[in-house]
Amino acid sequence: MPPSTKKRRLTSRQFHRWLGIGAAVLFLLVSGTGVVLQYQQIFGSEEAAKEAAASIVSPLTLGKPTGLDPAALDRARTTLLARYGDRPVAGVDWHIKAPTPAFVFHLDGADPRKVAVGVASGAILSDEPDGEDWLIRLHSGEIIGDGGKFVGLLWGLGLVAMTLTGVWIYIKMYRARQKGSASQLTGWRRYFW
Repeated sequence: MPPSTKKRRLTSRQFHRWLGIGAAVLFLLVSGTGVVLQYQQIFGSEEAAKEAAASIVSPLTLGKPTGLDPAALDRARTTLLARYGDRPVAGVDWHIKAPTPAFVFHLDGADPRKVAVGVASGAILSDEPDGEDWLIRLHSGEIIGDGGKFVGLLWGLGLVAMTLTGVWIYIKMYRARQKGSASQLTGWRRYFW
């Protein structure tokens, strides 16, 4: 049979190599954004706020009344009404265990906002965009829509395939070393050739 018509079978090493070339860009993107996100988790301002709140004992217990002035929430709402106008409110969180207790309003609309208003003062403590950070959306692939979620699924499956084919290649290489001259190697070199 001439070589041009002979059917060539894809070996596990070739499959691993081609899959690796195609997946390298995605793996770099996911691992790079993952490192940045992990850095933010460890050293970011949210982590510092969690650490500060951890040392505070909540003044509220289930066994006693909340002690919340009913006018405090209305005062916070009025402050936001003056700044943002009449916007829909998706939710309100009451942060009790904080250096400055606050109501956190999640405002809906074209530009969703997360605004913290001091319970005692009624002043705006922080104002930031509400929703997932663009880096998280890039990391998950969600930044390009539903297709990105599918790509995220594919790169996860690609990582599984790379791991399995890599283990299979290693086992084959290990067996070959046991039979050949590599079996003469000692120490850690015998595992990594």
